[in-house]
Amino acid sequence: MDHGFVLDALAAGEWTEMGAIPRASNDTRLLVLEHAGRAIKAVYKPISGERPLIDFPEQTLALREVAAYRLSSALDLGVVPPTVLRDDLPAGRGSLQAYVEASDDDEAVTLSTVSAIPVDHTPIFALRTEDGRDLVLSHSVDGALRTIAFFDLLANNADRKAGHVITGSTLPSTAASDIGVFGIDNGLTFHREEKLRTVLWGFSRTSFCAEEIDALQEVAAMGETLRTQLNDCLSADEIQALEDRANRLLAAEFFPEAPDDRTVIPWPPI
Repeated sequence: MDHGFVLDALAAGEWTEMGAIPRASNDTRLLVLEHAGRAIKAVYKPISGERPLIDFPEQTLALREVAAYRLSSALDLGVVPPTVLRDDLPAGRGSLQAYVEASDDDEAVTLSTVSAIPVDHTPIFALRTEDGRDLVLSHSVDGALRTIAFFDLLANNADRKAGHVITGSTLPSTAASDIGVFGIDNGLTFHREEKLRTVLWGFSRTSFCAEEIDALQEVAAMGETLRTQLNDCLSADEIQALEDRANRLLAAEFFPEAPDDRTVIPWPPI
């Protein structure tokens, strides 16, 4: 992926608003950005269009979207599409994230009948539809999806739905080198209390690998560079909670099991 071009286009590209993205919980719009003779799509979430939530501070979701990208980038995880804060947009300041154009690759998270669960997937939970069908949500256990699950542990993602995992590209390209597995909609992250709600529980009880331990150690150390990157998006308490979370995960040495004293699957899960 031409990462530098995408970031430059997000930060300085000339924008054209294409309209609202349907079924979004908050004001969410699709823009086309033109920069250096090329164009990309981007998802714009203005701070002014955020609905108040009971458990997250008001007008902070766009900031958390940017913090999620900055953490993913700082740790070289590559799971959050490039995302910037920008002021000169139709409804004022907000997050601007490169749009992920879904590819034709197999879905990393699927909803199917029991007999149709892909062989490389692990089942997470079953549900019954309104018309009486019994279905199972399952997900791949490959490295790309594991990286998203690992990121969500650190970021304390309270809303990792199946539809928030997309295999595709942020460029108008079908080249294999431009295709990745991305986690989008990262606004409900970095809460000081444990809030992890995800459909990616299939890595539970798996020991952290060397690269994951390195990333945890980097966050636990919370050097000045990383702190500065997060400082204008998160509160000091939230950054401290992130540091503490990394230390707890290091001490545990493996992906945790889903706790049984709170809701651990987002709703709706798709």
